[in-house]
Amino acid sequence: MRTLLLAAGCALLIAACGGSGSDASASKALEARTLAPVRPAAPATYRVPKGALRVSSAGELRDSLAARRRRAIVLAPGRYGGTRPFANPHGHRLYGARLGRAVLTAGLSLGGNQGPGGGLVRGLVFDVRDRRRTVDGAAILVWGSGRGSRILDTTLRGHGRLAAGVAARRTEGLVMRRVVVRRFRDFGVLVDANNVDRPEQREPFEISDLDVAGVARPTPGSSMGRSEACVWIGDSGLLQRVRARSCAWSGLWTGTATRRARFEAIDVDRTRTGVYIEHFTTNSTFRRLRIGPRVRVGLNAEWADPAWGRRPASVENVIEDSRFESRLVGVYLDDGTTRTTVRQSSFARQTWGAVGDYRGRENSIYGNDYGGAPVRHDHLSSAREG
Repeated sequence: MRTLLLAAGCALLIAACGGSGSDASASKALEARTLAPVRPAAPATYRVPKGALRVSSAGELRDSLAARRRRAIVLAPGRYGGTRPFANPHGHRLYGARLGRAVLTAGLSLGGNQGPGGGLVRGLVFDVRDRRRTVDGAAILVWGSGRGSRILDTTLRGHGRLAAGVAARRTEGLVMRRVVVRRFRDFGVLVDANNVDRPEQREPFEISDLDVAGVARPTPGSSMGRSEACVWIGDSGLLQRVRARSCAWSGLWTGTATRRARFEAIDVDRTRTGVYIEHFTTNSTFRRLRIGPRVRVGLNAEWADPAWGRRPASVENVIEDSRFESRLVGVYLDDGTTRTTVRQSSFARQTWGAVGDYRGRENSIYGNDYGGAPVRHDHLSSAREG
């Protein structure tokens, strides 16, 4: 809070929050102009545990997953399918014997009505074309007892037919690293317990090195913002090193119960909105975003909608050290956005404005390189688009 108060004081001293700020802030903004593209680490090789159970068919895998005693299971190269999804309620750890050579053509459930949690998927490929072979349309669903699940070095392909690559409804202790996601309808990766009153988690998720592309319904944009996001976050945790491309509505969506989350090194292009901050995102940091150029709005903070009792979507969030090349506006803080800071970032190519702050409440905008575009205080609807 002390940092935000200092920022607000600075903003009062420099031309209605539109000045260049301190030398240090200006230097950071100049650094943001050359922010390198994000290249997430690809799935990497690993050692399988000694003494693991080895399987080579779908039947053997299903039998092994049904055992209550948790153990490591190694899948030989080949294809593993069936007319129903695989279920792992007992927290077994699944490894491909060789990276990317064991292919599941049915989805996987991590968790159940009861169980120890802690399930692991590593080095597998999910290549699923039939929603009926999944739970709720997800290649991997984390739910129920699936606390502490881990998804590592894994590739998921939905062929434009499944709803989601990973849908995590049980988010505590979730770890995802080096995951590639391609062609799903609603979400590449969803991490959201869907509870706006959910308290801040003691075991926040940790997600790094995501490469997500091709999230769209058959009629792109028809979700009207309710889905079609490459990454959808609704809980507390860390998300870093993400590359999102061809997302029909947004590259990154945040909301529900996103509190004290960190979003760092997020690279978004070929989407309508780069980052969409929704109800309710609070006390979170967005750092080293790289947005555009084939993006309409770089970052949008949703307005204080009467449907939410006119409570703001974005409260006490910080956007910093970022590069916006979106064509219409870089950052747009809609009606009611509260104590949100935009600093030390650079803007280029915007036709309407670098930053829009419409009826904001104690927002701070300083230390940025605006690239010749203005900081505006009228509504984005005033924009004329070619």
